[in-house]
Amino acid sequence: MAADNDLFLEAQASWDLDRLYADLAIAKQQTAPHKQPSLTSMEQELLRGLLCRYSPAEIAAQRFTAPKTVEVNLSNTLYRYVETLTGRDHNVLESWRDVADWLAAAGYTSTWRKINWSQLPDVPVFYGRQQELATLQAWAAQSCRLVMVLGPGGIGKTSLVVKLVRHIQSQFDCLIWQSLRPGPPLEAVLQSWLAQLPDLAIDPTADHHRQLASVIDYLHSHRCLVVLDNFDTLLQEGDFAGHYREGYGAYGDFLRQLGEAQHQSCVLITSRESTKEIVMLEGPNRPVRSLDLPGLGEAAQGILQEANLSGEQHWQQLIRIYRGNPLVLKIVASNVRDLFNGSVSDFLKQRITLITSDVSFLIEQQFERLSMAEKELLYALAKLQTPANVDRLQQELTPHILQPLGSLVRRSLVERSAAGFTLRPVVMEYVCDRISREAPS
Repeated sequence: MAADNDLFLEAQASWDLDRLYADLAIAKQQTAPHKQPSLTSMEQELLRGLLCRYSPAEIAAQRFTAPKTVEVNLSNTLYRYVETLTGRDHNVLESWRDVADWLAAAGYTSTWRKINWSQLPDVPVFYGRQQELATLQAWAAQSCRLVMVLGPGGIGKTSLVVKLVRHIQSQFDCLIWQSLRPGPPLEAVLQSWLAQLPDLAIDPTADHHRQLASVIDYLHSHRCLVVLDNFDTLLQEGDFAGHYREGYGAYGDFLRQLGEAQHQSCVLITSRESTKEIVMLEGPNRPVRSLDLPGLGEAAQGILQEANLSGEQHWQQLIRIYRGNPLVLKIVASNVRDLFNGSVSDFLKQRITLITSDVSFLIEQQFERLSMAEKELLYALAKLQTPANVDRLQQELTPHILQPLGSLVRRSLVERSAAGFTLRPVVMEYVCDRISREAPS
């Protein structure tokens, strides 16, 4: 939004503001060629107030301005621009109510419906990810119904999806951003959506099965872009990956229906781990897909450059150690700047994987979600120190490692190479530290 403030932003739910700002700017040039060609932030704000059906006096109260000041301003600016834009003679607009009525008749009401758009995170800086962005854009264009973006904490799942939404939002009739971090029950989420979706009449007391059916019908009749952010907050701790917390199993049925039902919408999900519904439905030629988000690679150099680190010839080594995780690199870069005067080479001479309290907290969040079998396997892999294949792990540890090993791989805590399975460096450092702290003194 071009305005400098945030008054009357609710107008964006019902009006095509970008097009209206642009067309009114042209009308402004025709009406007052001596003035700034584009609409000022104040003019945009006053316009939004009128589109929300606020009177000049009500607008003045919210702007802490005298009503007369607003009325004079409107008479000298927006009223005249609206007359020009709608092809009317000057000074024929008699009531502030005419502005919204005339512009609606001229076709400036929006066909979009935006729900929970205030939850959309701000992403001021975005590094790389062009290949992943292109993949997701292609999947959305191919009418993929359900797409899950997977990766460990801090890898940039939400940032990527925000960037994607900004690119493709014009292809959809309805936009819904739903943060699941607070752990809302599905019934509350569906009820909130249904109350805001147009052309729907449903009893608000209806059970979630009827609510779910109504939402699926809407996704069938309208092309909607829906984002379910932080889906992993609904999943059970202390169990293998993909199991739901008590009381949240209805989300599994929701995902199944979103993947199986024929509809023209696209539902994007960010999560640290997949679910059994996605695993069963996904495929390279199916309308359900998963994207495992890797580290940034060379694009992560932008993070180190922003932190003003020296020793550029060693940056790639630092990126490899932390597997290109943007959030972890930002934390580590800050500490390298503070502890080693920004010298990456001096830091690397320490031959340690720096685990700050912030990085430790990220891993701790995932560690606490693990089943006992997964924790035991993490400890065993940390003690081995070197990569090991399945046969060796079964011989040296236990024959029953396939389920916990597969779960740890899906959680991005264990990585696989040609030499076998091992812990990611930051995870290795974290687990070794736990082992030393838990050892009897």
